[in-house]
Amino acid sequence: MSPLVSVIIPAYCCEKTLESSVRSALLGTVRDIEVIVADDASTDGTAAAAQRLSKEDPRVSLIRLPKNGGAAAARNRGVEAAKAEWIAFLDADDIWEPEKLYMELAEAERTQASLVYCAAACIDERGERTGKIFSVPATVTANGLLCGNDIVTSTVLIKRDVYRKHPMERSDLHEDLICWYRILKDGEKAVGLNEPLVRYRVTGGSKSGNKLRSARMMWNSCRYLGVGFFRRAASFVGYCLHGIGRYWI
Repeated sequence: MSPLVSVIIPAYCCEKTLESSVRSALLGTVRDIEVIVADDASTDGTAAAAQRLSKEDPRVSLIRLPKNGGAAAARNRGVEAAKAEWIAFLDADDIWEPEKLYMELAEAERTQASLVYCAAACIDERGERTGKIFSVPATVTANGLLCGNDIVTSTVLIKRDVYRKHPMERSDLHEDLICWYRILKDGEKAVGLNEPLVRYRVTGGSKSGNKLRSARMMWNSCRYLGVGFFRRAASFVGYCLHGIGRYWI
């Protein structure tokens, strides 16, 4: 019998944080899950940590990619192996609150949405709360995403078949934005829960933590999506203002 939700964890050299992420999924109120750790050719003890967790709990499994392909490739490989109708993404340094999946599944049933996301409470490199919460709107549009992506990947619950139509690509860009944009352009419905059900780790070396790098990638992501120059410029301004409001106000 298939699980209710397949939790996909892309993992690259994250042995220090992987266990807390996996356990946050396993200890959730929704027990009928599988947790797939997609090890992106890590050079540390990430794979060993995942194997140990799989021996403790049969709901955990490990996939090892032969070469490093980036977060998009690791997520896609995990989705290929997933058995459930619903996919939930969890980065290997983020943490879920116990009721996260339960509340999102209920919202999906209530609204008939194919993608559900939620707010996130920021934590630092040590896992301590910073006091910053990324609030989210009740819904988003494809064009709205170009002025600021409110969908943190670790908050997403999505139907497997919908994701497979528009899988992530280009880990050198904002692969999540590109994915959500195409899904929404295809007419799918996304709804948000403005409850911080995820603890989201923000570090200086991450895409979100390096603001200049993130802005440059946003510009290139819009160009990759075929957005025209003037609309791209307007979206870029909106994205920068959104970032100021999100991180500093």
